[in-house]
Amino acid sequence: MKRTFILIFSVTLAFLCTSCESIKDPHHSPKSITKAFAESLYTGRFDEAKTYVTPESVPIINFFQHAFPPAKFEGCDHVTLEEITVKQLTDSTALCKCIVHLCNGKAGNESTNVLKRDGKWYVSLRQAKEGERQLTIDNAQCTMHN
Repeated sequence: MKRTFILIFSVTLAFLCTSCESIKDPHHSPKSITKAFAESLYTGRFDEAKTYVTPESVPIINFFQHAFPPAKFEGCDHVTLEEITVKQLTDSTALCKCIVHLCNGKAGNESTNVLKRDGKWYVSLRQAKEGERQLTIDNAQCTMHN
């Protein structure tokens, strides 16, 4: 009886730890990766933002990092996101939109293309290459990969 209890307890504990880890990892859904990306980008945490984008998008974040020095973000250590919507286009592409409220009181709309690679979601900032089709949805462009 004691062994059965310990076995059930161990399996339950392992399941809970695995579940908690996937909740902490924002790559598990388009909505969570959009939220994590916007929060890190708009507070000047560019190195963190790079972990949320596709490898092709890292040079764009590098540009932002050099164009916007840390002083621009002083005192802005948080943002508030609301109305995060996800429009699933395929099993591996989605369009996410949200309203970003900055700590200085300004607000803006964020629209991101999100791609699923190797079971994880990433924000894609790159423009379509020649030969790829552009699809416009609600005034936002989405790249359709052939």
